[in-house]
Parts: sequence; C-alpha cells; structure tokens
Amino acid sequence: GSFFYIPKNMPHLPYNNTDTPAVVVISRTDANEQESVIMMPELDFDVLASKA
Repeated sequence: GSFFYIPKNMPHLPYNNTDTPAVVVISRTDANEQESVIMMPELDFDVLASKA
C-alpha cells in the first residue's frame, strides 16, 4: 500500500484518476475536523477537467 501526509491548511481533493477501483482509509488527527473543513468547489472543476 501507499501512505501520504497532507499538511495542515493544504488544499486537497482525494480522487481516483483511474478506472481501477481503489480502497482508501483517511485518518485525521484534528478533534474538530468537520469544523475546520473549507469547501473548495473549484477543485472539483479541476478534477473533472483533467478527466476530459
């Protein structure tokens, strides 16, 4: 398997850029993780554009 670290305040959008199914476990250490989420819909557009 693979492991990667996403630093605090780093904009990111997890997605699978292949047709192969993936299983992912995401773990966060922030006790208030949902309160600290900032939605960035422009990242969704970038992903869709890269798949076109």
